[in-house]
Amino acid sequence: MGILKDIRLSVKHQVTHRILVPIRTLLRQGMTPNELAWSVGVGMLVGSSPMLGLCTWICIIIASIFKLNQFAIQAANYAVSPLQAFLIIPYIQLGTFIFGLESKGITLEKIQAAIDESLFKGLEEIGLLMLQGATAWLLVSLIVVVPLQKILQIAFKRMLKRMNHLNQTEVTE
Repeated sequence: MGILKDIRLSVKHQVTHRILVPIRTLLRQGMTPNELAWSVGVGMLVGSSPMLGLCTWICIIIASIFKLNQFAIQAANYAVSPLQAFLIIPYIQLGTFIFGLESKGITLEKIQAAIDESLFKGLEEIGLLMLQGATAWLLVSLIVVVPLQKILQIAFKRMLKRMNHLNQTEVTE
């Protein structure tokens, strides 16, 4: 039971100090909940993409084009990056379905083995699958981005309202 408690406390600490504190800092510095929601939402979507090794660069490019906050988009990208491992195969399977191809028995282990054997040979073997997965991710992201932004905007507005309420309470005391 002690190990589970330690894990729970560790996860809570990581979420608080790696996610919530930076978000609060950005809100305190004057970033609007809408701007923050777009930056975090896009960062989360890019961070969960099947394009291994490219997410940071994609975030930099998207943030530059759409004038999003680089810190917020990268923080969200890194926060959700563990999802990549879980979503690569479903994105590839959806991509092969969209293109009418088959992805028989594709697993993370097979992808890793192909890359371990030879980086270029592995990339050649899985390149088409990754492009199909990226296409599926792009379609899913286009559907999810606006609802995700709206949900995050509501959450950040509530967070800002609570922060302002707590600040007013401290001032009056």
